[in-house]
Amino acid sequence: MRNLLVSILASMAACALPSAQAIAGTFSISPVRVDLAAQSTTGVVTIRNQEEQPVVVQAETRLWQQTSAGEQLEPTRDVLVTPAVFTIPPQGSQVVRIALRRDVDPRTELSYRLILTEVPQQAAPGFNGLNMALRMSLPIFIAAQAPTAPQVKWSAARSPDGTVTVTALNAGSEHARVLDLMISPEPGNGEWLHQQGAHYVLPGQSHSWALESDKNNNSAQWRQLRVKGSTADGDFATELSLTSE
Repeated sequence: MRNLLVSILASMAACALPSAQAIAGTFSISPVRVDLAAQSTTGVVTIRNQEEQPVVVQAETRLWQQTSAGEQLEPTRDVLVTPAVFTIPPQGSQVVRIALRRDVDPRTELSYRLILTEVPQQAAPGFNGLNMALRMSLPIFIAAQAPTAPQVKWSAARSPDGTVTVTALNAGSEHARVLDLMISPEPGNGEWLHQQGAHYVLPGQSHSWALESDKNNNSAQWRQLRVKGSTADGDFATELSLTSE
């Protein structure tokens, strides 16, 4: 699987702090997700430090859920990560091991997150700026004993303030991953609203995309939406009738 290169540039911080500097590490991580099962209850992730200074990293796992309030991460003892704290030398690497400590679910995939947090170090004498710490989150999936494919059901609703929300509910027992999403009002001007970024939809849970009302398109008159895009399992297209929240 392709390495994930994570970096925070000083110029990003300078937009908020024009008179200051910022420093942060640069890492590559492989793989970018961990898949465990009853037949394979352990996995490894390799983190590489691409800087000329050593970095200290803390590793922990969290139970991952999707609720109406958004993504929720809760402490868990189901998945063990070791070492929990480690130092990566300059241009060096560290192997982190993940182990399942509970039985797999008979029918439903389980979802967790591996959180890697850089422990801020004391800035060098004379440094006047912002010392930024990286925080990275990788998905951990525990396959069910008898999984089925994801079953994504789409719906759309409009709130009293005019915001239109499109929701993907996964009625299956495995996660879905929406890679690309395009939404267009019908009737409308024919333009598609592109929702950036890939998103997971966990089994039995949902993910929503909020579209701010567009007065130029008279969104209060929208009755139908066209939705199309791609998932890890292929392309899809559907039409939705808006309901009122």
